[in-house]
Amino acid sequence: MTTRTQNRFAHTYTLLRKALPDEPGWLSELRDEAFENFKALGLPTVKHEEWRWTNLKRIADTDFVPAELAEVSEAQLAKYLIEDADEIRLVFVNGHFADKLSKLPTIPDGLVIEPISRVLGSDEGLQVKLGRFAEPTQPFTALNTALFTDGAYIRAGNSLTIQTPIHVLYVSTDSDAPAVSSPRTLVLAGESSELRVIESFVGHGNSPRLVNSVTEIVAKGNAAVRHVKLLRESDGTSHLGWTELNVERDANVSSHSINLDAGLARNDVHAVLAAEGANCSLNGLVLGRDRQHFDNHIVVDHVRPHGTSSQLYRAVVDDKSRSVFAGKVIVRQGAHGTDAQQQNNNLLLSNDAKVDTKPQLEIYTDDVKCSHGATSGQLNPEAIFFLRCRGLDETHARNLLTYAFANNVIEHIKIDPVRLALEKLLTERFAGLLGGSP
Repeated sequence: MTTRTQNRFAHTYTLLRKALPDEPGWLSELRDEAFENFKALGLPTVKHEEWRWTNLKRIADTDFVPAELAEVSEAQLAKYLIEDADEIRLVFVNGHFADKLSKLPTIPDGLVIEPISRVLGSDEGLQVKLGRFAEPTQPFTALNTALFTDGAYIRAGNSLTIQTPIHVLYVSTDSDAPAVSSPRTLVLAGESSELRVIESFVGHGNSPRLVNSVTEIVAKGNAAVRHVKLLRESDGTSHLGWTELNVERDANVSSHSINLDAGLARNDVHAVLAAEGANCSLNGLVLGRDRQHFDNHIVVDHVRPHGTSSQLYRAVVDDKSRSVFAGKVIVRQGAHGTDAQQQNNNLLLSNDAKVDTKPQLEIYTDDVKCSHGATSGQLNPEAIFFLRCRGLDETHARNLLTYAFANNVIEHIKIDPVRLALEKLLTERFAGLLGGSP
């Protein structure tokens, strides 16, 4: 990181600290330590192996100010909501809690759903857990820890099952100067509990902005967490997201990353299967158009025996868009009985679209079942011919095949209202992309 870039973010940090209200001493110390880590780590460049396909020059060359709370109407929010009458909703605008847009009905004992700002001084679990799993040892987790203003805190007690989706909606709006917001989500699922959490990141307007998010999900023994991240940012947004999963004994976590819109987006998912019998399922979909750039980096770390993991990431790229996938499975010494599967498939709809893929396995023990694979190509002419022979014109045949390719990821989502909404969105997206309707 150049001195000029370092000074830019130092100025941003100074502005934020001046604007923040009084906060607990432990959080101020955490922020200062994190920003020092960020300065030491620096902003990654294409010379770093893990960033060689994603250029952050548009971030490094921009002077960002902390994003401020802005007015957003319910009408503007309507198309991003989940069609579930019982939905629990937390809304944040430019990183600040929007009470009037949120929906917090009466919740059962043992369940906490609050903005972090409301529980900073009263919940000891927050102090102990915040930043413990997504440690500020990566540049953008460190920057988020230094700059975050608010976010969602969700904690379910032991044996508590919540069928109602919990929707955390992070909204970014236009501002006079390029702005940065740093959403933070912390989900703690107690033993034998069950949660459904949706994070939506949406953008209004197209002014330059940086959204740098961190999500920490901890699933205690035998817990089940279903998580979906929906990216619907504006083309002026650079989105950097880190999702940290800590999965304990016999717990099961599924996390789906659905990348629908952003100018530039990088999603890092780091899953630690920390105890025997831990399970996780990671799925992702990219729909790229124009010059959009999406980068998904996944690490699944099997620490203990008899864990299972699966990854299915698919990308549909058109125009001059680009999709990057780098997936790594690590099987530690002694983690015998591991079953890890990884698959990346890419569909290119234009000659100018690009795909980079790098599946990896690192195995340090015996008695495991692991596989990985990747494919990239265009629609199969024989499949198009088959459908045309059955009465479809070429446009509808291509449309149907593209929809089926993308929907293979969507159908893994086990939160019904989200899956149905995304199936509808896919239908609309491909109708506009390819002409006609499926």
